[in-house]
Amino acid sequence: MIQRVLLACRGEIALRFIRTAQRLGIETIVVFDVEEKTAPFVMAATYRIQSDILNPFASPDYLLAIADEYSADAIAPGYGPLAENADFAKACVDAGILFIGPNISSLRLVGNKIEARQLAISVGIPVISGAAVTSLTEAQELAAGIGYPVLLKAANGGGGRGIRLAESHNMLERVWKEVARESLAAFGTADLYIERFLGDNIRHIEVQILADATGNVIALGERGCSIQRRRQKMVEESPAPGIDATLSKKISESAVKFARAAGYTSAGTVEFLIDISGQFYFIEMNGRIQVEHPVTEAVAGIDIVEAMFAIAEKKPFSDDILNTTTYGHAIEFRICAEDPFQEFMPMGGVITACNFPHGPGVRIDTGIAENQIQLTRYDSLCLKLIVWGKHRDEAISRARAALDELLIAGLPTNLPFHRWLIDHAPFSTGNYDLSLTSSYHPEPPDETFQRDIAIAVALREYLAMTAISEDVATSSLFSNWRLMNERGVSYGR
Repeated sequence: MIQRVLLACRGEIALRFIRTAQRLGIETIVVFDVEEKTAPFVMAATYRIQSDILNPFASPDYLLAIADEYSADAIAPGYGPLAENADFAKACVDAGILFIGPNISSLRLVGNKIEARQLAISVGIPVISGAAVTSLTEAQELAAGIGYPVLLKAANGGGGRGIRLAESHNMLERVWKEVARESLAAFGTADLYIERFLGDNIRHIEVQILADATGNVIALGERGCSIQRRRQKMVEESPAPGIDATLSKKISESAVKFARAAGYTSAGTVEFLIDISGQFYFIEMNGRIQVEHPVTEAVAGIDIVEAMFAIAEKKPFSDDILNTTTYGHAIEFRICAEDPFQEFMPMGGVITACNFPHGPGVRIDTGIAENQIQLTRYDSLCLKLIVWGKHRDEAISRARAALDELLIAGLPTNLPFHRWLIDHAPFSTGNYDLSLTSSYHPEPPDETFQRDIAIAVALREYLAMTAISEDVATSSLFSNWRLMNERGVSYGR
């Protein structure tokens, strides 16, 4: 039995693991930067270790030393930078520590997009035309045969990184150098492959799977992930709109077939593209828990993190999990510290105020709190708003109200985009694809509005300083923390 787990991650996903661990009676260890010493995930943990290095979440040796010092019997990387690192998983196992994630061999396999693609082909799952390439000349020859435009991808890429579009022969040389350089720096290898570019009038669909150590593999329905910027997801929903029951069944069966062929265990996501004719293609498998896992939890009614702990302990699935069915519709909105008026440029700063929505079917997974610094050296995600309804229209209605109620002050966020999206006809009707975000052209707030915001923030800072001088700030901060963590979550089911 797992008794103490080190979280090799931060922010909302660390807090997400802590909440389930607390319910299971598991102690938690977190590592944090000095700027985040009062962050929600730090305050909630059993043991808190202030890091003395920059970005400890990308340092396997540093984390393993802490795990040894604090007698952790498990490490959970969440969706942090080490989540899909097979060498880190092996180092955990070699140290006698459970890795809360896939087994080493399957993690290594699915982490290499070229090998994953070959596995999909071997079990009869459709893939996009393309192949691995080892030189620019080979890439140019293959691209000429496939036909431009093409996508050049890093074999070990992920999260939207290591992908570039080449629209011509002349462009491919520059793109080749960019992707090779990024791949080597980010993933430690310059292995690349080329695929035919299907265009933007396609949909991105993924299937959540769970697989235990006894051979059980189940699919928990598909998620639509076609609202993206810079090839990174912004909104996800389940079930995916525009997918009929027959196509949904085929895609889920393909996901299970692939995971089983890979010998996969733990939670994972098999990803597909669907073209305008309705043909689907395997693109990759993410060997970790996804940012958007709450969408599936909402419609399936299970705790995916709890399942990951159980799988790591070699427990077979319970009948409840094996017989899981989905009900209703859920949507997740990623609220990020990005300026939608400057092409979603990541931003940092101090969160001077925040207000989270309440109500039936509303869930907030947050990594922020008032007076906390949002660091630019990490991912820009602040929190996730998840809404559930008995059907999509109800989920949309609840999302609209929740987005109106949600407030984050002190730094720019992408909230204006989400408020635009919820009433944008292609999205509200469910008739959208990857091209949707190209129609977003916001006008920046006028100077008077920005001035009023600056005055309001300055006034709040003044009042806060006055409160501190009167020794009342501490009780206020504790009250905010308590409210955040004692708020019940309801999906309205």
